[in-house]
Amino acid sequence: MVYRYSVSLTPTGAQAEPAVTLAHVYSEFTLDLPPQWQPQPNTEDNTLSFHDSTADAALIVSVDFIQTPPDQLQTMAEHVIARRIAAMSTAGTAPVQVLQQQIRPHTNGKALELSFIAEAANEHLQLCLGYVSARKIMHFAMFCAPDRAAAVALFNATVSHFKPRLP
Repeated sequence: MVYRYSVSLTPTGAQAEPAVTLAHVYSEFTLDLPPQWQPQPNTEDNTLSFHDSTADAALIVSVDFIQTPPDQLQTMAEHVIARRIAAMSTAGTAPVQVLQQQIRPHTNGKALELSFIAEAANEHLQLCLGYVSARKIMHFAMFCAPDRAAAVALFNATVSHFKPRLP
């Protein structure tokens, strides 16, 4: 039996224009965002804030430097998620429902990756990806309008341009 393969090197159809992004490079992470994500003033140390008015969404990236023994990382990650959800509960008037929550080892083996999605009914969704290592806690948190499908799509499109430096 003989198999024959052919590959066309001539592009078919129109080529998509490469997406324009603005690079935000810091010692702990890099983040490439489309221009609609506008930086916002912030008084918090080690925190960046952005707003996308077309999607009515906010993005906050923060890093807190800590010293935690490796055997305490799981407890720390659980505490971080609980505090984030509690803060969301006290900030709004609607009850908060946790839709998804996960803590798992990062592929490098030196940190834990945490994530959750929480919804304040008819107010907003918070989608959060974070990392807890022996030397820092890092958050990538997005606040979106209460349209779950649109919020998840925006989060997935944006988080793929977030490159944390771990541990």
